[in-house]
Amino acid sequence: MSELGLRIPIPPLDRVLREHHLDQAAEEPFPNDGWSGASLTRLRRGGGDRFILKRDSPRQDWIAQATRDGPVLREAWFAARARIFDQFFSEAIRAPYLGVGMDGDGFGLLMPDLTGVLFDWARSIAVDDLERVLAGLAALHAYPWAGRKGFSDVLGDPAFNGGGPWCPLRERVTLICRSSLEKAGPAREAVADRILPGWDAFDRAAPAAARDLMSMLGEDPRPLLGALAAQEHTLIHGDLKLANAGIAGDGVVEVVDWQMVSFAPIAVEIGWFLVANVASLPVPPDDVVRRYRAHLAKGFLDPDDGWVRDEGADFDEGGIDAAILVGLLLRGWRKGMDAEAGITLGSGVSAADDLAWWCERAVEAAGRIL
Repeated sequence: MSELGLRIPIPPLDRVLREHHLDQAAEEPFPNDGWSGASLTRLRRGGGDRFILKRDSPRQDWIAQATRDGPVLREAWFAARARIFDQFFSEAIRAPYLGVGMDGDGFGLLMPDLTGVLFDWARSIAVDDLERVLAGLAALHAYPWAGRKGFSDVLGDPAFNGGGPWCPLRERVTLICRSSLEKAGPAREAVADRILPGWDAFDRAAPAAARDLMSMLGEDPRPLLGALAAQEHTLIHGDLKLANAGIAGDGVVEVVDWQMVSFAPIAVEIGWFLVANVASLPVPPDDVVRRYRAHLAKGFLDPDDGWVRDEGADFDEGGIDAAILVGLLLRGWRKGMDAEAGITLGSGVSAADDLAWWCERAVEAAGRIL
């Protein structure tokens, strides 16, 4: 048995499968739209229970390579602690890992099959479902992770924010900007041919000020990183596409794929959430932010005391400005492609108008916080 860092051991994968009576189960192909390089298969247990096995390693995963993940993958690190994390926030949001095991030079992560639970991010979701997701996300963000007795003990670091292999901010916010795709590295090799045409479309469709801003931040993100560093940090999922989320039968928001989990500003989470889900969000970005802030203001869910008001949790105007810059830097390429294609988003807004809104807001935001 190997140590998965900070005193939590990780057994061989075959032991994990045997504990769940899956050691004799045949693995079936499981088509999915993931693009990191990880592989997924489905396993069935007598009685009809279905499970998903995710195999991943730093060697096969370009996002892991681009975000300096490993030798222990941060998702495996998190999965080994999922039940402990769930003690703190499982009433609102849940990480449904059942186990993690060593799989050769990589890791195997066992989860229930959430087909039919996870959202289809290419289809608009109901406003009520959006509210539930935002409520779960806000409960996660509002929780005072750094100060909770017991939680830092689990991580083995009383400061907490130094206790995990968090996804680094620089690599996260520049993961698929133009400069990252044009220089030699894992992003270029894996997805440049897919994404660079989108940045070309962005350059054709966006105003000059927004083009110059995105080019500048892609080449040198230090002004944005400085603005982010000044904001309050909390636990974030890091890749909250709606395809990674769904609502379970008990009403809890299930969230998978914690590969870019981090202790970081809320702006990183919300910026990506707004741009990654434009095909699914039923309302415009300003309305999403308003709804999220209303949930954040409720405070956090304490497992012993219920809802507790936490005045320290906030997503102020500076955070919103940073979220706009993070979002456009990460996904301006898609906004350019959608604008040129003339599509209409899930909110009913044309992609061209959406691009114009983001460009205008980004330039204004840069003038305030950079």
